[in-house]
Amino acid sequence: MEQKNNSKNKVIPFPNLKERYLEKGMDFLKEKKFHDALAMFSEAKDINEEESEVLLGMAICYMELGELIEAKNICKKMLLEDIGHYFTVLQIYLTILIQLREYQEVQSTIEAVLEENHLPAESAEHFYKLLEFSRKMTEDEGNIVEESEHEEINTFNSLENPNNQITFIQSLRDRNISKHFRTLVSLLENDATHPIVKTMILHLMFENEVEKEVSVTKFGETIQVIPAKLEDINEQMFTKKVLSLLDDTLGNENPTLFEAVKELWIRHLYVLYPLLPKPTEAKIWAAALHVVGYELHGITIEEEEILSIYDCPSTLIEDACKKIYEIEEISYLQI
Repeated sequence: MEQKNNSKNKVIPFPNLKERYLEKGMDFLKEKKFHDALAMFSEAKDINEEESEVLLGMAICYMELGELIEAKNICKKMLLEDIGHYFTVLQIYLTILIQLREYQEVQSTIEAVLEENHLPAESAEHFYKLLEFSRKMTEDEGNIVEESEHEEINTFNSLENPNNQITFIQSLRDRNISKHFRTLVSLLENDATHPIVKTMILHLMFENEVEKEVSVTKFGETIQVIPAKLEDINEQMFTKKVLSLLDDTLGNENPTLFEAVKELWIRHLYVLYPLLPKPTEAKIWAAALHVVGYELHGITIEEEEILSIYDCPSTLIEDACKKIYEIEEISYLQI
């Protein structure tokens, strides 16, 4: 029996097996299939426990799946053992701590980094603002006093970087948002609040089944919505109609490019949410996405061909393309 175990322990993995698991895990991560990605990263970790990309991938998966303690422990191990790019890991670690509302740990971690004086110049302002935020939250928690609505708005607005705003909203996930309702409403109405932050607030309200009507100002337009009755982006009829038109054309011709354009479209709608692109004619947006998808992948297509496929005015397609690019520029916010 002992001999069999020794033999089993000496099994040599296939060449490049770890790289294949890692690559597959990264693909799943990009597709937001976090359970599948975690399984691939775990297989790769069994082969090499200290691989930085594997550990970071696992931490991100755990964070996205809500397993914050697991994610925290991995990041802490990486920081202590100097595995991977220190400040990339540190940023994720601080994000997790804020979601766990461990503000004292955020404060002590940043203070330790500042003492070592190894902070990159381009990151200094970001970390100082996080430090200020964590100190305030620690002070308030120590007094066991809930932050007033006015103070909370000031705290939020003092975090000018949209990434810091997102971190703050994420910290509300496990809290009673009824205590912060007026603050959240004010942020939805504030022109200075980033559109993605407003979308996150609406999703937070939807998850908490908020039945009160709220006002949302985005891109110069103001509408009234009841968060609990909002429809998921993927389930909206307009979303599906545009994708159906694209699937019949681009999907048949180039399935891989269709999937990339589909992701672009969902991202576009996420930034606009709960607004819809205008004009609300599906074929115009299908045509524009077709054109933009080709351009982003270095493929040329004649204008006459697009017009013959989608049968809509070229000026409307050009305007829609311009709007897609404008939204795309502000659609990537990573913490």
